[in-house]
Amino acid sequence: MRRGRAGAGAAGGQHKSAVERDLSSALTSIRAGQALQRHLVDRLGSSREEMCKMEQSPENNAAVLALLGWATREAMSCAAQAQEDTQERPQRPRSGASEEELSRLLQLVSSAMAPMALLTDIKSSSELGQAVARTQLPQALASLLTALFPPGFRCCGGGGGASGNSRGDSSGGGSAGVGSAGLRMRLDLLVYAAGLTSGLWSAAAHRVPELVTCLRESQLLECIAAALLRAPAAECGQQQHQRSGGAGAGPSTSGSHRNGGTGSSCYVAWLRSGKQAKQLWLTLRTMTKSVVTMTAPTIPPRTWVMPENMQAIAGDLPQCREALSGPAVQLWLGRTLVAETHRCLAEAEEEAAEAVGGRAAGGSAADSSGAAAVLTGDVQQQQQQWFALPESLRSGGLPLPRERSNTADLLMDVVESVGAVWDFTVSGPRLPRLGQQPQKAFFERHPAGGAMRKVIGGVGTPAEAAAVAAAEAQLPPLHPPSYTAVQVYEMTHAALTAALDHAPAEAVCLHAPSLLARLVMELPPSQAAARLPSLWRTLSRVLPRLACGGTGAPSVAFGMMSQGPFWDSVAVCRSESTRLCSFHLGMLLQLQLTSAGRAASADSAAANAATAVGGAGPGPDFSLRCALSGGLLPAIEALLRRLCRTAAQATAGPSEAAGFVDAAQQASYTVHILLRCSGVWPAVLAYGPPQQVASLVRTMGKALAVVGDTFAALRQRPQLLGPATQMARAARGNTMGQANFFSALVALLEQASVMAEQGMVFHGLRGYPDAAVAAARADQHRQERSMMINDAIAKDPFTLDIDWVAAVGGCPSADTAAARKQQTLASWAVQQWVPEMLRQVERDGPTAVNRVYAVGHLQDMVYRALWPVMREHLLAGHGTAAASTAAPCPPGAAASAVDWRHFLLDRLDALSWTERLLARVADATPTADDINEGPWFVRLGLSLLAVSELPGGVEACDAAASAGGCKAAAGSSSVAAAASGKLQAGGVAGVNSTSRQQQRRQQQQRMLQHLRRMLPYVDAGWAATITHVELSLQAVWEQVEAVGLHPSDTTAAGTAAAVAVDPPPLVYKVPERLLKELTAGRNRYVVVWSSVPLAPGTEQVVALPGEAGLVLCGNPACSSLEGDSEAVLMAAGAAGQQRGGRGGAAGGGGRIKTCSRCGAVRYCCGACQLQHWTTGGHMESCAGAAGGSGGAGGGSKAGR
Repeated sequence: MRRGRAGAGAAGGQHKSAVERDLSSALTSIRAGQALQRHLVDRLGSSREEMCKMEQSPENNAAVLALLGWATREAMSCAAQAQEDTQERPQRPRSGASEEELSRLLQLVSSAMAPMALLTDIKSSSELGQAVARTQLPQALASLLTALFPPGFRCCGGGGGASGNSRGDSSGGGSAGVGSAGLRMRLDLLVYAAGLTSGLWSAAAHRVPELVTCLRESQLLECIAAALLRAPAAECGQQQHQRSGGAGAGPSTSGSHRNGGTGSSCYVAWLRSGKQAKQLWLTLRTMTKSVVTMTAPTIPPRTWVMPENMQAIAGDLPQCREALSGPAVQLWLGRTLVAETHRCLAEAEEEAAEAVGGRAAGGSAADSSGAAAVLTGDVQQQQQQWFALPESLRSGGLPLPRERSNTADLLMDVVESVGAVWDFTVSGPRLPRLGQQPQKAFFERHPAGGAMRKVIGGVGTPAEAAAVAAAEAQLPPLHPPSYTAVQVYEMTHAALTAALDHAPAEAVCLHAPSLLARLVMELPPSQAAARLPSLWRTLSRVLPRLACGGTGAPSVAFGMMSQGPFWDSVAVCRSESTRLCSFHLGMLLQLQLTSAGRAASADSAAANAATAVGGAGPGPDFSLRCALSGGLLPAIEALLRRLCRTAAQATAGPSEAAGFVDAAQQASYTVHILLRCSGVWPAVLAYGPPQQVASLVRTMGKALAVVGDTFAALRQRPQLLGPATQMARAARGNTMGQANFFSALVALLEQASVMAEQGMVFHGLRGYPDAAVAAARADQHRQERSMMINDAIAKDPFTLDIDWVAAVGGCPSADTAAARKQQTLASWAVQQWVPEMLRQVERDGPTAVNRVYAVGHLQDMVYRALWPVMREHLLAGHGTAAASTAAPCPPGAAASAVDWRHFLLDRLDALSWTERLLARVADATPTADDINEGPWFVRLGLSLLAVSELPGGVEACDAAASAGGCKAAAGSSSVAAAASGKLQAGGVAGVNSTSRQQQRRQQQQRMLQHLRRMLPYVDAGWAATITHVELSLQAVWEQVEAVGLHPSDTTAAGTAAAVAVDPPPLVYKVPERLLKELTAGRNRYVVVWSSVPLAPGTEQVVALPGEAGLVLCGNPACSSLEGDSEAVLMAAGAAGQQRGGRGGAAGGGGRIKTCSRCGAVRYCCGACQLQHWTTGGHMESCAGAAGGSGGAGGGSKAGR
């Protein structure tokens, strides 16, 4: 036969091979209604490989389909006849001739299935699907499997007394027993049938509506599942004979965990040694994946999201769901999941007992026995939950595939596959109730989608609620009859927890956690509340694994992006595959556990504002509290660090570059969805564990730098970036990871800023004499506030509900510990993120990051620096003068404003940065973005000019704002006092430096020139504002020339520098026109009733890491993302130093280094030590540097 195929190839396909001639003969006989001759059946039955290799011509394909249909029906008739004869004459042995005939037919069916499955894979067409449906092949296969595995199925004479007859002579009633060889053939055919079923259900061209209907009506899946349940439970005569004391008595448990099953039945023997048994789980997993129409995400009965690529086959999904909802399919899914869970736990118990026994040999026997007792108790408690699984189905299991390292690794794969099926077939009994409306992408294609989103968000009207109820009534069954949503949740959660406990670190699970998060939102509130604490602990363990590649062998094709075996099988990039899971987790953070959800009408929001004025503000919601205590923040940090570590290999090749590009996008989705869209970030700052929050903030800052630097490097290598971009897009990926991550962090800064201001406004209004007026003003502030950056980021019409952000715990009153912690951590975030943001805007330009977002947040910081003069302007204006007596300046506000000026002009060098930005925009050919963003740039430039001219000292700031009643409180921060005179343009206070004054004036003149060049991009009114600013600066400089002292050089009133000049220097006043422009774009309640938050660099912010127990690398430019947390990067080294060491090898993976000169600065690695010494300034500042010279930190002694 092989010779015939080779000859056909040599002749260019002009001559048929032997197998093709046999197929042609078979087709002729079948069409004539004749039975095939025995020799033809035998030859074709042994020609599986030849049929797979032959030319796939229409004639050959038709012959294969006809042959498979004929052989299936003949085998079914033969098996049914044998079964009928046995039932009528149970004492009569089965005829050897009939068994042999059935074996020959089954061999032919198995051989014909192989080329048929190949057709569905590489030669899919609508004609093929129509032909399969027309021939009713699925019905024939279902009938054959039912006849081969009937109820009461047994082998080797099982059930009728001990018998070793290999042909399975029956000696009792019920189903006939088959021999060991017959069972193996049946089981092999079952695997082949599952493989063909997988191909028929796959979403290819042959999956036409009539084929889907045919597959559903045939109940082929149900028959396969029934066979899978009956075969392991079959009574085996050989096993009974061994139990009764025959030769070889006693079940063999050797290798039971790895090969599946226990005992010595024929089924277990097939699992251990059968060739097709090794493919059993892979085939079954692929089959269910095909029926689910596997996508990321899957589509549950209550359709949350319908991807664009699913629209063409959306009509098939109800039939797919019905096919998977049969009792046998569901019982097999539950049996497989529960049995593998307990097999994993049993193996773990054995390994732990062996380890405990080993320790007991060299240690305390009492300690080891106690540990073993605790472990055994825990495992036994878990093993009690068999979820009503029949005793006959509890034993056994799946053979461990070659690519799986242990049973826990297999369990992770099982829970992922079963979870995908249940994610497709199971929804909870109710719609979730969330703190805000979900994004438009959810329920977008639902007939009542808009109303459903409002009802879920708690803002639906009665009419909308009625429309949603009517739509819910039309839904298909929300779960199969076999299990409730709670049972599905419990089985999945137990299996996932066991897999996470024992599976390899690289093992990944996606659909099961997404299913759990969605189901708990759809459960009744009491049931959801009972499960949230343990669920968040589990989800926090799942999250970091979403950066792993999975276990097994990679299967990606050449020229494609490879992200690991797990993601290669999904065929969609990791960022998009995990996106819905992230959305489910983000919505779970918003879950409301009341029947009506969060009331969010205008009246209730006003009432909440009034309540906030009189109290400390709401605390975090229950789900957020569970998430924080369950480890969500460390999980997010670990995920970000693992994703961004792919940058190290990004320049190795196009595939590695594509992997990094997608990892950056996944990192941006993580921050966007879990922290920004959920609205919980301000509450996290206020109520999260300080070390975890500070560590996460630090990691996000490092990730921002690593992502930006790596994208910049790739842009210098177009030969890498071009193919990488194509690979990512081919996998439906987004290549804007840098821009999206950048935007996400700016949005988080805006959320923290708005919530801090609201808390201070409510606290300021608390002292208002008329409580009703105070509540009204609080509500007016609520209506005027906005988060423009957050609103601009959304791709669909999604507006973050600021009332929800406050209600979830994001707006503590300014006088509470939570508010102080929120402000400190928010300033820590500004300090960690903003310098890198400005660097990327300047280096990478508007095509890489959104510069207007950075400019907008920089302007927000300028408002804080100008707060005293803006407040004075508003209080002196028409209609607000009467309020001045009831709006005392909060203590320390003016000092905080000075701190912000110091941060802007010293740490950020914002004046020079803005000058360069204006120069680039003015020099370039104007674009639409330049025209739209021009007003932002002009406003920032003018504001910074004003900031640079204000006095740098606290007392001078008080003098400038004294008309508005702003007096700095005693005990202002030492950092603010030290900042007096250290501003970017001012130099040292009291020093009349002509060169500094000249540099300052030249810089201001350049800024004014650039601003005038920007006039074509802005309204005409800005020209007059620029003129006013220029005139005010000119007046100052004329006075400087007369007295030799600049206003911002002024120190405390009454000092020698102030009284030595007659007349005293002019105090700079910000032009009224500029103040009018600035206050017009600012919420007036924030200016009048709020205060100024803590600035970066103040004592509280500087002390934050130490107080939180966070040890940082001594190199400020450190970008190391080793390990899963910044908190542990230096932790081991810190412990070593506390023990008397100087940064031993235990920390940072054995790389902790300490400067051997001063002994005071420690580093995570030698690279950071060298960088800090050569370019970071430690060479100049090191206390021990004068004692010698040489390498970083003292040459050969470095890093002791």
